[in-house]
Amino acid sequence: MGNYKKLTSGLFISFEGPDCSGKSTQVNRLAAKLKDRGYAVLETRDPGGTYIGEKIRHFVKHVGGENAVCDEAELLLFCAGRAQLISKVIQPFLNEGGIVICDRFADSTTAYQGYARGFDLNFINALHEISTCGCWPDITFLLDLEICEASSRNKTRLIQNNESDRIEEESITFHENVRKGYLKIASENPNRIKILNADEDKNILHDLIINYVDDTIRVNSSQV
Repeated sequence: MGNYKKLTSGLFISFEGPDCSGKSTQVNRLAAKLKDRGYAVLETRDPGGTYIGEKIRHFVKHVGGENAVCDEAELLLFCAGRAQLISKVIQPFLNEGGIVICDRFADSTTAYQGYARGFDLNFINALHEISTCGCWPDITFLLDLEICEASSRNKTRLIQNNESDRIEEESITFHENVRKGYLKIASENPNRIKILNADEDKNILHDLIINYVDDTIRVNSSQV
């Protein structure tokens, strides 16, 4: 990593929340800020981030009709893609003292496939133990947004981009359950997950995120 600042155990940051909640904007701004400070920063996404992961992302999210994956395959494929991402990309970068910023991670599976699809949470947690290889974010930002607003933003995006998204086109009830799931997960992990109002001004959100990250670096990591 050359002359970049390094952290002894690296730093793993994830962003969660519905599509169109501003995750990508905040990921990009945080990455730029940390790079300006001299850190080695890797931006990635889950599902995705590897050749296999991007193929899984396409098949699960964008292939519909009679060729669409079933709910069981959806769950297992997401976990498989995550295992590849951790093994090939995230863990090696953390081992070198870098900072990883990931758009979604295992909390998404718990919220979407657990709370919304209805798969057994104990089973999902067992899958997490395998697929994450014990690697979890040091800090997670949950950009919380009212479902009606998220749905409206997402419909506009899909129309503008002339694309479909099998999961994001699920019912309002489905996405309400996703949100409830996220808030439940956050309540059970208050030290890791920070809930942010996605309707807040993006500059204010950025400042809050930077402050949380600075605190996390001070508490959990020592620079070398």
